[in-house]
Amino acid sequence: MQVPGTTRTENPREAGIALLFSLVMMLALLMMTALSLELTKTHALVNRSEESLFMARQGAESALAQALARMKDGGQLAPVSGDGTSPVWIAFGGGEFYYETTVDLTTEISTITAWSRIPVASNPSGSPFSPDNVAWDGRGYVLQGLELLVKGRVFIPSTPLFLGNGGIQRPLGGVEWVAGTDPFDPNTWQKVSSSPESTQRASVDMELSALDYPYDYLTNGGTPVALAPGIHPYSLLVSKNPVGQQNARAWMDFSAGGTAETAGLSPSPLTSYSTTSTDADYAYPIDESVPDVQDYIDVIWNQYSSGASANLLTGGSLSGTYGSVATPQVTIVTGGLQIDAGDTFSGAGILVIRDDFDPNIDVNNTPTRRAFLDVLGTLEWSGLVVIAGWNPYVEIKTSGNATIVGALMAEDSVMSMGETSLATSMIWFRLASELKILYSSDMFEPGGIVYESLPGVRKEVIGVRELMASYGP
Repeated sequence: MQVPGTTRTENPREAGIALLFSLVMMLALLMMTALSLELTKTHALVNRSEESLFMARQGAESALAQALARMKDGGQLAPVSGDGTSPVWIAFGGGEFYYETTVDLTTEISTITAWSRIPVASNPSGSPFSPDNVAWDGRGYVLQGLELLVKGRVFIPSTPLFLGNGGIQRPLGGVEWVAGTDPFDPNTWQKVSSSPESTQRASVDMELSALDYPYDYLTNGGTPVALAPGIHPYSLLVSKNPVGQQNARAWMDFSAGGTAETAGLSPSPLTSYSTTSTDADYAYPIDESVPDVQDYIDVIWNQYSSGASANLLTGGSLSGTYGSVATPQVTIVTGGLQIDAGDTFSGAGILVIRDDFDPNIDVNNTPTRRAFLDVLGTLEWSGLVVIAGWNPYVEIKTSGNATIVGALMAEDSVMSMGETSLATSMIWFRLASELKILYSSDMFEPGGIVYESLPGVRKEVIGVRELMASYGP
């Protein structure tokens, strides 16, 4: 009991316990603070890691997207990152990406390997190699790898004339665009009575036939396959662009002295090829799934430009025979093909007429040698004829005549970058004499004289896998 007026003396033992408790609490608080800081640092590190992994994944996917675009737009079978023949690392999104491609020509399968790296160290490695290279030194990076398998599907022409971009511009007896003309309104189209770009006569001299001619028609003659009554299985023309599609109809319907394009066909189709119907039997279907004509040429160029299995010709006055139905060949003419009066240019297989543009190295759109076909003599070709370039044209002079049994694909490619305007998006036909384009399905079916040489241009992804997602040390 404490006596009044006196003070209580603290028990040393109690004071020690209180001090110890305070120290323990302070230590616990410090530990909790340190743990909280560590957790915060860990959380920040995890966030940075997740962000780096996301960026790396995004970079790898972007690399694949660029490679696929180069395969489609440039017709390349084996694109690599950069502008050379060997892949390099390209700066992208706070890091870099890298892709390379191997191709199996026997299966038309391209394997794109894409990598992306994001630096996570102050001095990351500058290794120029891909991560699957034995010389790779990837210190200081977060890495992501993806692999894509792409197969080129063969596109088989199903029409005598395929215009892959804009359409026919000012054919003989056709139409031209003038003030007040709406390309989408046939009521505004006007007949052409004169033009500095086209010889005008009283009839249309291009003969398109969607009947099925024998593959050896030029050598042995014969008649088209008899068709059952109804819609013909092959269209007269295919155009991917609605302007080109309607321009073709204007050519058929409003030509000076022109006649119905179905006249004389036996049996006659139930509906006119000039119908404005948009159903499945529309005569000039727009099919966006078919490849660009320039894509066709670029793939053929990449596959055959070595010359080991193709005839590589420089444009100019040419004649001679290049392949037969027994031994078809791929023939590539760089520049214009001119066939002089009295001369004959003949052959079988695939005939390509192209600008001097290499999609692998050239980026300009002003070629020095432009694609065109100028016939003063005789052209006879069994198979596929492909013409594309900067403002190309087909001209048949009064002394000339031309017959193609198979199909003609043509386009103003604007250097593989698509059309820029109506003035530069079409191929010109200047016809003062007869041009025949007669379809033959036998050319393009398996076992046909052209099938084995058709390029795989409809790119389809057939496989994808993740290669790697890790931290560089």
